[in-house]
Amino acid sequence: AAVAFFAGLAVVALALASPIDAYAEGSFSVHMAQHLLLTLLAPPLLALGAPITLALRSTRPPTARLLSRLLRSVPAVVLSDPVVGWVLFVGVALVIHLSPLFDLALRSSGAHALEHALWLGAALVYWWPIVGRDPTAHPMGYPLRLLSLFLAMPAMSFLALAIYSARAPLYDGYATLPAPWGTSALVDQRAGAIMMWLVGNLALVLAMLIVATAWKRDDDARQHRLEARAAGEG
Repeated sequence: AAVAFFAGLAVVALALASPIDAYAEGSFSVHMAQHLLLTLLAPPLLALGAPITLALRSTRPPTARLLSRLLRSVPAVVLSDPVVGWVLFVGVALVIHLSPLFDLALRSSGAHALEHALWLGAALVYWWPIVGRDPTAHPMGYPLRLLSLFLAMPAMSFLALAIYSARAPLYDGYATLPAPWGTSALVDQRAGAIMMWLVGNLALVLAMLIVATAWKRDDDARQHRLEARAAGEG
């Protein structure tokens, strides 16, 4: 668990504190790669690390009790709802890419930081009940996890298609860059859209396979326990 958590932190650092962040200001496709790291790789790794459980076990009793109360608070309960997580995950992607926020983030460091916080925060809320090992107010069964991942695919495909099919650059921050960058903004935009469609959907399919494998493993273990109990009673 600790390995997954620190791997997630490493991915966040790669996305935000490496040349990727610098080049993202001049290339939409690099910016897209950064967003995919912050939404599809770092959050599930962080969730797999079960940091809440680790914190409850390692902190002093007063701090642990405070953390437990926070986890039972209304905002925490609402955010742990799978429907809320899905809406945030999809909604943040649509709002950022199809509103002036994307261009504003290219001009303002504060807006850029807010954009990253929205990406990572919404993705954490989405992935936590799907792959996380921490307790939650709304535990997700395996069928619901698979359904949530499956429904995220057409939403991501729609956004990728909307970006790819645009006949002009959608973001002035890239189109107004000096040559040769600005003149290739539309080509780069379409490359980023293809990346979103391919990498995004492949990541979701991989997550579905992992969830399905975990579901089968748990069913096999449950069946084994039932058989062992029946043999003991017999």
